Amino acid sequence: MRVSSIFLCAFLLVGLAGFVVSAQAQIGVSPYSSQGIGSLIRPTLVHNQGMGGIGIGSGNALFINYMNPSFLYKNNLTSFDVAFSLEQNNVQREEESVSQTNGGLRYGVFSFPIIPNRWTMSLGVAPFSVVSYRIEEALAIGGTSDEGIQVINGDGGLNVASFSSGFRIVGGLGIGVRVSYLFGPITETRTILVNDLSGQRTELEDQIYYSDLLFEPSISYGIKIGDQTLLNLGATYQPETQVRATREVILSTIPPDPRFTQSETIDSIGGSITLPSRLGVGISVEKSLKYLIGVDFLTQPWESYQSFSGGNDGMRNSYELAVGGQLIPNISSINSYLARMAYRLGFFYRNTPFAVEDRQITDFGLNLGFSLPMSNLSSTNISLELGRRGTVDAGLIREDYFKVSAGITFNDRWFIRRKFD
Repeated sequence: MRVSSIFLCAFLLVGLAGFVVSAQAQIGVSPYSSQGIGSLIRPTLVHNQGMGGIGIGSGNALFINYMNPSFLYKNNLTSFDVAFSLEQNNVQREEESVSQTNGGLRYGVFSFPIIPNRWTMSLGVAPFSVVSYRIEEALAIGGTSDEGIQVINGDGGLNVASFSSGFRIVGGLGIGVRVSYLFGPITETRTILVNDLSGQRTELEDQIYYSDLLFEPSISYGIKIGDQTLLNLGATYQPETQVRATREVILSTIPPDPRFTQSETIDSIGGSITLPSRLGVGISVEKSLKYLIGVDFLTQPWESYQSFSGGNDGMRNSYELAVGGQLIPNISSINSYLARMAYRLGFFYRNTPFAVEDRQITDFGLNLGFSLPMSNLSSTNISLELGRRGTVDAGLIREDYFKVSAGITFNDRWFIRRKFD
C-alpha cells in the first residue's frame, strides 16, 4: 500500500468515527417533522440525488452502491464517499413566510472489495431522520388574568451506522444485506412564557432516545440486452421492526437569573416504537460508463406505525416515485474534460406519511447533478434540488426549498497484491 493510501486510510477511520458524532447536525427544517420520527432521509449518495434519488435498480463501478447492497459486487475499487449539504427553506402559511438556511455533514461511506467482481463490503454513517420545528401559540393561564405564549421546539433525529455486503451468485444475479444500528434522540421542549414582571418561565423537556438494529436484505439481476447494454432489476426490503426507546421528561422553572434554575425529572421509562416495513423496487437500462435511465418506487405502510405513547401520530401510508438518468459523453476523452464529466437529471414525487387536517402532505422536486473527474477515477460530485412540500390551501403550510449537496468520491486500488515478472 502506498504512503498516500496509508494517510488516506487513517483519514477514513478518523472521519467515520467523527461522523457518528457530527451526523446530528441539522440538514433540513420542516414543521411537518413534528409527526412520527421526523422527516425521513433516504440513503442516497450525491450521485443518486442528481438523478432524482434513483439507485435501487442500478449499479455503478465508480460509485458506492449504498441504496441497494446487492449491487456492491460491481465496486472493485476501494472507495470513500463523503458529502455535505446546504438547504434554503421558505416556509409559507397564508400571508406569513419565514426563510431559513441549514446545512451540515450528509454522510460518510467506505467500501472495499473482498473478492473482485464477486464480493464487496461497505461501512457507513448517515442520517435516518431529522426533526426541526418551532410552533408558537397563545396561552391563557388558568385561574389568573395572566396571558402567555407556549413555544414548542423540536429538534434532533435518528442516525444509522451500517454494515453492508453484496455478493454476486452467478451471472448477473446478486444478493446483499445491510445491518444498521439505529440511534439518536428526538427532543420536544415546551416553554411557557408568562407576561408578568417576574420574567420567570417554565420549561418541559420531553426526550426519547432510540437505539436498535435494522435488517435490510436486497437482490439484483442484470440482463444483457445488447453488446454493452444491460437491463437491471433490483429490490430492497426492510421488515417491520420494534425499536427500543427510553423516554425522559424534565420539568424546569427558570427565573431571570438562570443560576437559580430548578429542574426535576418527572418521568423516566423504557419502551419501544413500531417502525413499519419498507419495500423498494427499481429498474434501469444502462450502457456501462455511457448512459443510464432508471425508475425507483418505494412504499411504506406508516398507518402501522406505533409511537412510544401507543398511537400512530395520524401517520398515513406513503409511497415515492423517482425517475432519472445520467450521461457521460466520452469517459476516455483526452482532449475534452467536459466530455469526461457525468451529467444527471431526475425528478421525484412523494406522498409523505404526514397528514394535517385530514390532508396527506405531498413532496415533489427536480434534480440536476454533475460529476467532475479527478485522478485515480475519483470525482467531485454536485447535485441541486428544487422542491415543494405541502400547500397553503385550507390554512396549511407550504415549504419551497432549494438544496445543494456536494461530495467527493475517492477511488483507489488497495489490498491488491502486486505481481512482478
